[in-house]
Amino acid sequence: MKKFLVFLFSMFSVQLPVVAEELSVNNQVDFANAQWNKAFNAGDVDALTQLYKNDATLSPGNGAILKGRDAIGQLFQSFVDNGVTNHRIDTDSIYVSDNQITQIGYWQADGKNAEGEKISFGGVLSLVLAKTEEGEWVIQSHIWNMQP
Repeated sequence: MKKFLVFLFSMFSVQLPVVAEELSVNNQVDFANAQWNKAFNAGDVDALTQLYKNDATLSPGNGAILKGRDAIGQLFQSFVDNGVTNHRIDTDSIYVSDNQITQIGYWQADGKNAEGEKISFGGVLSLVLAKTEEGEWVIQSHIWNMQP
């Protein structure tokens, strides 16, 4: 399947702009991933949280489920404050139905360990995009784990 332009967690706008119908699903996923990555890597948590629906859910692989933009923003702010950067996404699979696109893939980012040394880490992610009544794609659900 084609990649869906997003995001990553690498470009921004308050919400993903309406994407022309002629764009392929892969291009939409790729765009969405680029928007997400741009916002996160710039440390712009406000722009990042605007990519999520107001009632979005997020599970960061620790058994918790965060609900809503405020809770999601607090988590991402903690990552930014702790020096996590260079986030990227590699799409593996895309599933489409009606006004929803689900992406399964891999993520990777850089940070620092307790000694201040650069480290890389990553894992698997699942991201569900929902099309709003205005025709914009926003994140409804985001789940990831971290590989040891």
